[in-house]
Amino acid sequence: MQWANKSAKHRPDQICEKYLESCPLYIKHIAVGDPAQEILKLIDKEKVDLVVMASRGERGHFRFGSVTEKVLKNSPVPVTTIPVNQEKTPGS
Repeated sequence: MQWANKSAKHRPDQICEKYLESCPLYIKHIAVGDPAQEILKLIDKEKVDLVVMASRGERGHFRFGSVTEKVLKNSPVPVTTIPVNQEKTPGS
């Protein structure tokens, strides 16, 4: 469990440094629980005005994963989804 906590705190730092360097107004937040519910709670708590999420699932009519779909359906603010290409590896 200690490794998971350390990894959970380190990985967002890596992503933010690599991809959000020129965007100083992002929020890093680590929570335990249902991902969609935690995102929805954070929207309210931090008074977020836009949510941007990666989408790589393939459920239903649109290509959204279950977390993205739940946030899209229940968010009080606009949600922008960014498609992530999943390259298939041999044997997958």
